[in-house]
Order: sequence, then C-alpha cells, then structure tokens
Amino acid sequence: MPERGNYDIPALREKMHEHLAENADAYPLQLEQRFPQILARLVELWGTADLDHYLNSLMVADRSDRQGFPSDAAREIFRLSVIHGALGLAAKPSGTGWMGVGDLEIDRYFEKKHGV
Repeated sequence: MPERGNYDIPALREKMHEHLAENADAYPLQLEQRFPQILARLVELWGTADLDHYLNSLMVADRSDRQGFPSDAAREIFRLSVIHGALGLAAKPSGTGWMGVGDLEIDRYFEKKHGV
C-alpha cells in the first residue's frame, strides 16, 4: 500500500464530500485508503476540464508497464467520472460515453469484465 505521505486525509475527505454534495455515497474510500495522492488531485481539479482529462488518463493505460487499479478502485474512478460529467461542472463532456448509466449497470460491467 502506498505511503499516506503528508496528505491531510480528513480535510481532503471533507472537501470531496462538499464536491460530491448529494452524490456523497460515491465518496472514493478505496482511493483514500490506497491512493491518497489521487484523492488529493481529485479534490484539486474538481469542477474543471482538467479533471476529466485526469480521470481519463487514470482509466486508459498509456503505457504497457501499468498494472491498472484494483477493480473496486477502478469502479470509484469510473463512477466519479460519470458524476463529474453529469454535473456539467467541466467545460467539455468527460468523453466516457457512459453518461446516464446507473450504478447497477456499472457494477454489472465490472463484474462481467473482471469476474468480481
């Protein structure tokens, strides 16, 4: 597990909950616990087109040496991408092509793809 570093997790958690508002149930607990540097970046970029680019870069491997995320963390990243795009917070759509897809469909996709 990566070092928690100097991240103020309680402050990041509070700010992310503010960003998520009525979508607070989508709080990325796995990212907080395993990848706090990603949580810090999400908080920093929320509401910008840069967040869409960042989330896309996390979901699409651009190097062959990357292992990818555990399925629960990947699901959180994907769900945050959908929420961010649906809220219309960024200048451009997120480009995920999954707008309007509910959590059940997302879960089914990951279960089928990863046998989770």
